[in-house]
Amino acid sequence: MEKGGRVTEMTANDWRTPLLDAIEPAGEPEVDEPPVNRIGWPGYTPRNAIRWGRASVGGVECVLAAWDFSVHGGSFGEQDATAFLAAVDTAVKARRPLISLIRSGGTRLQEGIAGLVGMPRATLAVRRLARAGLVHVVVADQPTTGGVWVTVASRADIRAAIAGAVVGFAGPRVVEAVTGSEPGPGSHTAESAYEAGLVDVVLQPDEAVAWLGQVLSVLDSTAVRHQEDVDRPALVERDGAAQVRAAREGDRPDGVTLLQRLVVEPVPLVGGDESVAAVLGRLEPTGQPVVAVAVAAHRGGRPTPAGFRLLTRAARLADRAELPLLTLVDLPSAAPDAAAENAGQAAAIGEAMDAVLGCRAATVAVLVGEGGSGGAMAAACCDTLLVTPSSYFAALGPEGAAVTLRRSPEEAARLMAVRPVDLLALGVADDVVPDAGADEAATAEFAAAVAAAVGKQSRAEPARRLDARERRWSFPAPGQLSDGA
Repeated sequence: MEKGGRVTEMTANDWRTPLLDAIEPAGEPEVDEPPVNRIGWPGYTPRNAIRWGRASVGGVECVLAAWDFSVHGGSFGEQDATAFLAAVDTAVKARRPLISLIRSGGTRLQEGIAGLVGMPRATLAVRRLARAGLVHVVVADQPTTGGVWVTVASRADIRAAIAGAVVGFAGPRVVEAVTGSEPGPGSHTAESAYEAGLVDVVLQPDEAVAWLGQVLSVLDSTAVRHQEDVDRPALVERDGAAQVRAAREGDRPDGVTLLQRLVVEPVPLVGGDESVAAVLGRLEPTGQPVVAVAVAAHRGGRPTPAGFRLLTRAARLADRAELPLLTLVDLPSAAPDAAAENAGQAAAIGEAMDAVLGCRAATVAVLVGEGGSGGAMAAACCDTLLVTPSSYFAALGPEGAAVTLRRSPEEAARLMAVRPVDLLALGVADDVVPDAGADEAATAEFAAAVAAAVGKQSRAEPARRLDARERRWSFPAPGQLSDGA
């Protein structure tokens, strides 16, 4: 089955066969010494279960690493860790994304603790890939468990799983042996991992190659059309209370619908609940590759810690892939209930804000409706903040502010300077774009304005853009409203 320690045989109907046949071997990874049975396991011969090299998927160059379950259950031993590190180093040198196709039962138990050392080695390799700004895409196949799920698959930027595959930290048989009972029906599967937001999509085997091609195509896209600026729409004269009502009652799409209309060829990213939605794709009408996030996904929605963790992940993907980050902000507040609090809401919001502020790519936020408190600011602290005529942004939602300030919600909204005209005067917002109306014409006008802003920031010199963002959010708002404004 092997020549020189490399896997050469795969099942004839294996969906991975076309990809593996196209691998250009990168040569055997250098090792300090020949493979050795360090703990003297009876009859054990160390063998490498990972095949890797340069490849082309959907016409896009990448580095591909594939685990072969027929070699010691695809387990991760010393040689395998060395091979994975070599694949990462090749990806870094070539400036290409890494694709990992995993079928592994976890750590190579026949190597004992020497095999377990592969986990920190793989963790450092993945960190090296991230520091280089390169994207890691994983397909978790049957099975993906143990240390390989922990250190390689679960930490990838974009994650798919093959339908029906066992996916999880401990395999079902291990769970039964350790706990004395089998895991519940549907546990430890690709499908349960998807429901928990641990993988982004569940694929049938015959869909996997096309999905990989779609992902790489977006990441590699360079053909972007220029979009001219759109005229600034007029702002309606309203007081703060009326502005809040307009945001809450206006006829506009929710975040999920807007993502569907703004982004073509979408690759969804999943976060474990429906409070936030995110996609990788191309922005209409320019074709600009983008990572786009709707916070919240549905009108009136209050994002949970899982939702903010998805925002964090999306911002980090944009950072690594050097793709613009677009956030659509429409939430009265983050979820304030006990469940969210106990699940780490504050830390999740803070981490998301840190990821958005630290993203090396261009960042653009659009306030499409409601903007309430720090949850909204976590998604809004971008290079450019756009507002729509029917939006508002408040330090705290009017109802919460009313309790704190001992005033009515209407009076609190009037006093807190929540209107688009106030946000522009204060220097918090940069420009106005048309409302994202319910009809196609309004959506097209909105999309054109957003695409123009994203394109403008994307063309800015990166170092200057980052410096400007640092200065912008390191100082108080530059403007001031006159008395009675």
